[in-house]
Amino acid sequence: MANLFKTLLTSSSSYLLKRSLSVTSTNYLYKRDGNSTLTLFDNNIDNVLMIKGIYVNGFLLNNGVKVIGPMIMFPKTMLCWNIASSLDMNEESFSLLLNLEPKLDIFIIGLDDKYSYNTPFLHNIKELFRKYKILTEILPVYHACATFNFINHENRYGAAALIPPKKKNWLSKRIIE
Repeated sequence: MANLFKTLLTSSSSYLLKRSLSVTSTNYLYKRDGNSTLTLFDNNIDNVLMIKGIYVNGFLLNNGVKVIGPMIMFPKTMLCWNIASSLDMNEESFSLLLNLEPKLDIFIIGLDDKYSYNTPFLHNIKELFRKYKILTEILPVYHACATFNFINHENRYGAAALIPPKKKNWLSKRIIE
C-alpha cells in the first residue's frame, strides 16, 4: 500500500501542483483496520487574484484590496513595485522576475501611457526578456489587466507588472470582470 501512495504522489503531484487541482483519493476496497487514504491539497481557482478596477492612482483587486501605485501580480500574490513610470523600466526593475524558478509561462507588462512600438526602452525590455526566454506581452495597462485576468483564469503560470495610467480613460470608470 505504501508503494502505491508513493507512486501516486510522485507521478501526480507535480502535475497537480502546476495545474492547481485538488484531488482526494480514497481506496474503498481496502476495508481492514488502519484504512489508508491520501489527500492532495492545493488552493483552488477561487483564491486567485484578479484586477477588478483601474484608476489613475492604482488598482482594485477582486478581494477588495485597493493598491496604490504600480504593482507586480502573480496568480495568488501581489507586490508593490517601486517604479515611477514606464520609462524607468530596466533590467534591475525586473530582477525578481528574471530569476524565478520555474520560469513564467507569460509575463505581461502594463504601460502607463501609449508609446510607439519602436521606443528605445520598449526595445530594450523586449530584448531583455528574449535573452531570458520569457514570453512577454507589452500592452497599455487597461489591456494588460484584462489579459492578466484571462491568463490567470486559465491557470497559466503568469505574472503582470502594472503601472497605473497617467490619464483618465473612459475605461477607468468601468470594472473589468
